[in-house]
Amino acid sequence: MESGRSPYGDAPGLEDLDFSGLTEIDADNVKTAIARGQNFQGYIPADGLSFIIRNYRILSKLGCLEAPWLDAYVHTSHFHEWGFSLIKDVFDACDRNRLLELKPLGLTVAPFASERFTLFRGCAGPVHSMGMSWTPSLDKAIWYAAHHAEFYEIANLAVYVTTVHIAEIYCRLDHYDQDFIVCPRYAWRVAVPAEEFRLDRPR
Repeated sequence: MESGRSPYGDAPGLEDLDFSGLTEIDADNVKTAIARGQNFQGYIPADGLSFIIRNYRILSKLGCLEAPWLDAYVHTSHFHEWGFSLIKDVFDACDRNRLLELKPLGLTVAPFASERFTLFRGCAGPVHSMGMSWTPSLDKAIWYAAHHAEFYEIANLAVYVTTVHIAEIYCRLDHYDQDFIVCPRYAWRVAVPAEEFRLDRPR
């Protein structure tokens, strides 16, 4: 095989990935993990998100995007640097069946099978991004808004609600709380009294 040629013919190979920003050791570990069909995120926990975003189209074609992307996503607190449309593009590049294998919807949505499901999102700051992480708990959404306001020292707290069809949900993350990944077509603001936005509220 000629030097520099992809082992997959015209399909992308490891040599097509952009390893800039990674040490040689980290790059080698990632290459080895991908070649073995393993999740590489654990080798580059601090750099995994940026590496995946630079390479998500190739990683998708290599069949190794979903597991590391979910790990990187769940451990990232905000995505202002990247923007909503790019984050959605990465999720859209994933195999949805594989996402659901890794993170199934679970019993939470069982009573609503083939129907619509209500979700909430807590926001704070001058601009409220609808994002792709939604919770089935109004209490949790209120707490998230209060948490963001406290952690980033920002104001303008709000909670939004949406209803989506079960088939629209990409998957359900459960590392910290129930976190449904979805891109709602519509959402509207919930009238929450200011005094309810506190970190010590039951949740």
